[in-house]
Order: sequence, then structure tokens, then C-alpha cells
Amino acid sequence: MSAPESQPANAAGEFYDDVWERYGKLDAASPAAFHRRRLVIDLCTRHAAGARQVLDAGCGRGELLRELTLRFPQATVCASDVSLASVREAQRLNPSLEVVHMDLSAQDFNVRHARDMARFELITCSEVVEHIPDDCLAVERVARLLAPGGTLVLTVPGGKMSRFDQLIGHHRHYSAKRLRELAEHANLDLVDVLAWGFPFQNLYRSLVRLVSRVSLRRPGVAAEASEAAAGKGARISAVLGTGYAGLGRALKPLFYLNRNYWGEQMLLVARKR
Repeated sequence: MSAPESQPANAAGEFYDDVWERYGKLDAASPAAFHRRRLVIDLCTRHAAGARQVLDAGCGRGELLRELTLRFPQATVCASDVSLASVREAQRLNPSLEVVHMDLSAQDFNVRHARDMARFELITCSEVVEHIPDDCLAVERVARLLAPGGTLVLTVPGGKMSRFDQLIGHHRHYSAKRLRELAEHANLDLVDVLAWGFPFQNLYRSLVRLVSRVSLRRPGVAAEASEAAAGKGARISAVLGTGYAGLGRALKPLFYLNRNYWGEQMLLVARKR
């Protein structure tokens, strides 16, 4: 399985359907994912406490979405994803919410989502734009959905990519400078950029890079036949799942001690002019 390039919406959606099917359980075991959601909710509360229209753009299976509904009970909370399987699962877990299919790379994006332009007072977009070939366009389109004065809380990975990151569709990782450039390109006013995770997130990411280097083939090497590849995917998921679970139990409490500098988890808060 290789990362998608510029693919039609259905192809990109099918790719991430498969990613979630194979590796979704790793997210539940990851201390990084748990603390990332905690940080996002904290930033949302701090910078957009009164938001009445909220969107989780790229909601995956709906873990962050559930926390947003609890923290913003007064708001209309909506969600979107390019993966139809994720849309269905997020809707199943949150039956009272509006969950829609949305491809930030689609040519007809402005037409398909015309009613949502300038609608949302708060948008979260967590671990999404690193998967999109044109990240400038993706952030620009998210910004179009923001109401004037609305707040965007966006997260992306920093540091070096692992082979596992490449396997699940990452095109790039980010620096604080690149996040500032994305905000400026989308005509957003920068509120804050954090490089969270020093030292324990960094240690965790280094261990993930090591494990995936041992477990995964080098990028560019021809893939196995589909049946063999599926078998290997299951083995990789089992190996990484065991490692994630063990590391998660050991490091999850320590992640509370991480600092907002020198880290490999990048967070952006920006506001629409």
C-alpha cells in the first residue's frame, strides 16, 4: 500500500478506508493521540470558548469529535472526512450530529460546500493536511469555512517521517515556519504556534521510527502481491500494536510533563480576519 498522490476523491477515500481498517486500533493505543486531543480541546476552550458552530474537519473515526461535543454542549457540532467508512463510523458513534463526506482537494469543493462557507466559528483540523498533496489549498479551503473572526486549531506532525508515516499517506512533516506560511497564505491571523512534546513525545516518535524501520520495507521497493501485502499489513499492525500498547502504558503519564518547545507535535491556532 503506497501513499496516494493526486487522486480522485473516491480513490483517496478508499485509501484511508483501508488505512483505518488496518491501523485504526493503533490510534486508540497511542499516548500521542490521547494527548494531542487533550491539547486541541484545551486550545479550543482557551481561544473559542463561546463558539456556537463547530466543525471537526477530517474527523477520522470520531474520537476528537466526541470530546468536542462534551466541551461545547451549547454548540452545533459537525464533522467531515474524505473516508466514507470513517464518516459512517463517526455518524454511528455520534448519531445526533451532522457528519458529511468532504474532500479538501476536490475540484468542486466550493460548489459542494457552498452552504458552509463562512459558517463555523471554530474548526479543528487534526493530523489532516500532511496527507494532502496541496496543503496550501487544503488550509485555504478550511479557512473559507470559517466565519469572520472564527478560530482554526490545526495539528500536524513535525520531525522526521517514519516508514509507517509514509505507509499511511504522509506527504511531509512540518516546522513552525511552514505553519506560519500556511496561515499567511490562507489570510489567517496567527495566534500561536506550538512545538509540543519535548522530551517524551520526541522519544516516543524516535522509537516508532526505529520499529517501523525494522518492520517495513524501504520506500520505493516494489510491493508484494496483494494477498501477501495484506498478510504483511496484519503482521505490521500486530507488531506496532503491541509496541504502541506497551509504550502507551509507560509513557502516557509522562506526556503530561512535555513542554511546548522542541517537540515533534506541531499545533497552530489562527483566526480569520
